[in-house]
Amino acid sequence: MVIALFYSEFFFHYKYRFDVIVEKMIENRSKHNYSLPLALLVTIFLTKIAESAEETGEALFLKNCAECHQRDGRGISNIYPSLAGNEVVVGSGVDVALVLIIGRGEMPSFSNAMSSTEMTKIINYVRNAFGNKGELISIDIIDSLKQ
Repeated sequence: MVIALFYSEFFFHYKYRFDVIVEKMIENRSKHNYSLPLALLVTIFLTKIAESAEETGEALFLKNCAECHQRDGRGISNIYPSLAGNEVVVGSGVDVALVLIIGRGEMPSFSNAMSSTEMTKIINYVRNAFGNKGELISIDIIDSLKQ
């Protein structure tokens, strides 16, 4: 009931303006107990900020790799290798990292184009997407390989 009241009285009335919603809740705290809805709102808001600020491995893959390896990781026959079931991909995470860092064949080096964090996210995504099952690699390993 409190959550329904919160949404009807504030959220829609102020058209999703977080600052106004919080201000009105503070002004009216003596009338109603909005601590739970406020906590939920703050949690949702902070989660969305964190999600938008930090790209996922999948988003990074789509942005940097999918043009050649395709969105489904199947590559282009006789041009760009499939990542699905690829023995290098499912083998050692270090091998995948070295391919990103140094390059291989037609694939360029991404050493200067991506941070170690971004590489870690992409590697962990690729090693566990497209039907692959691989151990996660840490940013520390990527950093040590880049030196």
